[in-house]
Amino acid sequence: MRDSAGWTDGVELQPLALGEADGDVCLLDVTRLENTEGAASRFLTPVELAEYAELRHPLRRREWLGARICLKTMLLRCRRVGDPLECAIVKDLRGRPRLFSCAPASTASELYDCSLSHKGRFAGACVARATGTMVGFDIEAVSPRLLTMSGAFANDRDVLISAQPTEERLAILWALKEACAKAVGSGLGMALRDVICQETGPGRHRVVTADGLEFRARHIVHDGYVVALCVRENRPAGA
Repeated sequence: MRDSAGWTDGVELQPLALGEADGDVCLLDVTRLENTEGAASRFLTPVELAEYAELRHPLRRREWLGARICLKTMLLRCRRVGDPLECAIVKDLRGRPRLFSCAPASTASELYDCSLSHKGRFAGACVARATGTMVGFDIEAVSPRLLTMSGAFANDRDVLISAQPTEERLAILWALKEACAKAVGSGLGMALRDVICQETGPGRHRVVTADGLEFRARHIVHDGYVVALCVRENRPAGA
């Protein structure tokens, strides 16, 4: 779908059948993102531009920008906003991205919950379809890297019923647990080994934090990457 004003012309998103009724999920290949500085001025509010200016590494700048272009393009194409500058993605005190309205004649208010991720050539975003729905989203490459790290996040209570190569299984667990941490807002502060993942059907999971917070989760494997989404209704106060 094209937005009526043409803001997103030239932006190629890859929608993923992952969010189902809970939210929309898309990826953006950042290697195909052209004229990044022009895109930044077109898509970012002054607050976002200030954060973007603090980033120095070219790859980090491209990934950061790509995730935000992805989310705002999704919002524009489904007519949730009419202009990319009508909303801003701002980190809260825990570093969790929040989507705020900054349309003219409106008070700044939080819109739908969102989550961002980037890995390798992909940046991506998820946005909830209903207020009160809590989402966490992560992308992880299937690679040998996680083999030496598995003791930090995998445990014998994790259950994957599908038969996958070890590298893919570890990428699934990592992405699910990272998505959970992002939904909660703990980020790298969460002990991922204490999070339990139990696959209940192909690509469907029950994910539970150490303090008993439970999420419905799904994953798919896309072009060598695991993409995972955690969802919970009735977002706890302060989350």
